[in-house]
Amino acid sequence: MSNTQNTQTPGSQRAIHAPSAHTSANFSSLVSTVVRTTGVEVPPLVGSSTTIVDDMLYVFGGQRLRAHPGLSNDIYALCLITREWSLLETKGEVPSPRYFHSVCSLGDTKLVCFGGMSPANGGDGANTSPQRNTAAQHSSHQLQREVVVMSDIHIFDIQSRTWSYIPTIDAPEGRYAHCATILPSSAIYSNSSAPIQALTSGVIDGTGGAEMVVVGGQNSANQYMDEISVFNLRSMKWTSTRSLERYCGAYRSVVSPLPRGMTASMIGAGNGGGANGTGGSTVSPMEGHGMLIYSNYNFLEVRLELQVRLPDGSLVEKPLAGPYSPPGLRFPNGGVIDSHFVLSGTYLTSSKQEYALWVLDLRTLAWSKIDVGNVFSQGSWNRGILWNKRNTFLILGRKDRSLVEDYNQRRVNFNHICMVTLEAFGLYDNPRMHSHPASQRSFNKVAQEIGRLVLGMRDLADMEFLAVGGERVPVNSRIIARRWGPYFLELLNAANPSSTSPTSASFAPSARLINANPPTPSQLSPLTRPRTLYLPHTHQTLLTLVHYLYTSTLPPPNHPQSSPQILCSLLQLARPYRVDGLLEAVVERLHQVLDGKNAAAVFNAAAMAAGGGASTFHLQGDKTLRNCKSLDENEFGKSGSVTPTNGAATGLQIPSGEIESDQDTSGGVSSVIGLQKRGLRGLMEGRRMRERGRSVGAGGVLNGTGV
Repeated sequence: MSNTQNTQTPGSQRAIHAPSAHTSANFSSLVSTVVRTTGVEVPPLVGSSTTIVDDMLYVFGGQRLRAHPGLSNDIYALCLITREWSLLETKGEVPSPRYFHSVCSLGDTKLVCFGGMSPANGGDGANTSPQRNTAAQHSSHQLQREVVVMSDIHIFDIQSRTWSYIPTIDAPEGRYAHCATILPSSAIYSNSSAPIQALTSGVIDGTGGAEMVVVGGQNSANQYMDEISVFNLRSMKWTSTRSLERYCGAYRSVVSPLPRGMTASMIGAGNGGGANGTGGSTVSPMEGHGMLIYSNYNFLEVRLELQVRLPDGSLVEKPLAGPYSPPGLRFPNGGVIDSHFVLSGTYLTSSKQEYALWVLDLRTLAWSKIDVGNVFSQGSWNRGILWNKRNTFLILGRKDRSLVEDYNQRRVNFNHICMVTLEAFGLYDNPRMHSHPASQRSFNKVAQEIGRLVLGMRDLADMEFLAVGGERVPVNSRIIARRWGPYFLELLNAANPSSTSPTSASFAPSARLINANPPTPSQLSPLTRPRTLYLPHTHQTLLTLVHYLYTSTLPPPNHPQSSPQILCSLLQLARPYRVDGLLEAVVERLHQVLDGKNAAAVFNAAAMAAGGGASTFHLQGDKTLRNCKSLDENEFGKSGSVTPTNGAATGLQIPSGEIESDQDTSGGVSSVIGLQKRGLRGLMEGRRMRERGRSVGAGGVLNGTGV
């Protein structure tokens, strides 16, 4: 199959096209960062595992190629914030040295190791002392060639750095180069006392609980194993083994849990069946927790296959019949972020050798290539890992090595790491949908409908918001106080009732309300409470803000109140106004409507929101509210054209910390960094297109915006 990088995929959400080579170099610095790691030097390894937990990357096992060659049972940890490696000192029942095994994360505190190939003298790892493992990993080449295929399970506790061997019965046949992942599942107890036993012993008497699903692999005769085995991590038992009817393994396949809220029926059903929460569909506990199985093989005439494993163990085939798809990628890696499957791997032909990134929209089953410029044109890039927490894809490698040479050795390097910002391509998990339930902002459909009805009842209003044009928006102070929170009460408490000027809002230094409940007569007397609160924004912006406060949703994408200029105004006021969930909702909507015509204004708004937005609006004694003018129609120009500000369209002068400082000192990431990069990316691409005198067209490379 030919590599179809420059063609449009039908059904994709936005028009996309391929940038030229000279612009890709500029774009790559916006969406990807290559850094050299520090700390303990990790030797190049063959067949090691790479697993991300929180902000740490763990590398276990593998075969050394230099400096004491042989198999290893060391575990290295890379802090992805500081990019510093460390060698962990572990204890307990350490697994024997091995390679081509699997290690999966169990929650945020444990790693689960299964299978692989290990020295014949190392046993299965049960009751093995660290001293014996140390001796084994430094044994001779002859001894290391005598390996056996394992089926043992070990669990590593990250906090205590302790390994535990899990004895099992009825274990499946040993295997290596398999695929594995851990799925959550609902526990079903066999009797009334089983829940207490599960809490005290960690083992349930019944079925369900977190499950490790092992797919394919090869046995001791190097033959593919066409089966799927399931290990329950609550009962600590192998619960099922089923035939697969195809060959899967690390050389050709990737497995990944489905995103929260997405079922097999939603895959390929179109944009209306997405898992981002906009559809409002309810998924039962047993209906979720499916798993994707992706395979590519016959690399000269590549075949692509996608299956979904349902919670009951059955498999559903999803045809990938689109005209455009990735080439055959060897030793693929990837994962699911929101409703997209991100795929990476080594692409080798006689004429081209590169590390490639592709993405599959699970709603439309449409492929797009993620263009990161010329980052992978030099050096050896070997292993990709999805960092879900930061909406980032990581690729490990070394900039001064040969990709072909390292691939022939199956070598993975750890000297450099490339970080690709997926949010700059519109790929990200919305934290508003997946945060702790106590901090979730969204309401159910009934509450949303009630909010819409109340919004239209002027008789229920007891105060008004005053816009910059003198328009008034009637609101109910109790609803606004309940759903906006303490900052609204601060505004009420600090407003000077004697001020009647519509051009400024004065604040008197008085005591502030500190709870999110509606104001009571003892806190703020209804006789003296201001009936009008001036907010320096356009009428449409205030209408959209009130709509969100009443319903916890934004108006539909095609609604006038969801225009890019209104969304950009909300983007700038969301953080300083402390409206819970508004920033995430606006960022998600702007990703959907971002295109070449509004990229400049979106970039400017995102830059302000990410940089100075937190201090743009503030209460400070009796000073006035300032610097909070909304983006209006003039900043977008007429007929959808953009009038960029702050020099965005001319010199493209970007403050040094504006694009690169994604993380704060505590490791946090701004929610608008990806949107900011994506807007600038579209702005630069639009400028290039205008200079070349071509009209905006369609293409097939996902380059960040639809320009």
